[in-house]
Amino acid sequence: MLKPQGLAHAGLVAEDLSKLSAFYENGVGLHLLERNDGCHIFNIGRNALFEIWAGGSSSPSRKSPAQQSVRICFSVERLEPSIQDLLTRGVTPVGEIGSHLGTRWVHYTDPEGNAFGLVDLHG
Repeated sequence: MLKPQGLAHAGLVAEDLSKLSAFYENGVGLHLLERNDGCHIFNIGRNALFEIWAGGSSSPSRKSPAQQSVRICFSVERLEPSIQDLLTRGVTPVGEIGSHLGTRWVHYTDPEGNAFGLVDLHG
């Protein structure tokens, strides 16, 4: 039986690798570990990585599930201070804070139309 110990890495495929990488580094505040021609790799804590690969396509509006089959959510210590930090960086949520089964989250859209979110570790 598989006994996962957490997430090792997750990622997106970008049309403009440099632009999308700059958004996640400067707008979201992720720590860039490695940059090469085809992939940029970020540390997202707890031994997990977020990767952005070249070769994707962007959308002028939020992508549909058919265009983006995986949604990325970053866990944060506390939701409200994290939302405020992103607001000061010019990154605005696309809706209100949601909650269900003891968790709380908020969603965003990146410059290429990918949905991503923040999830409060403490609900």
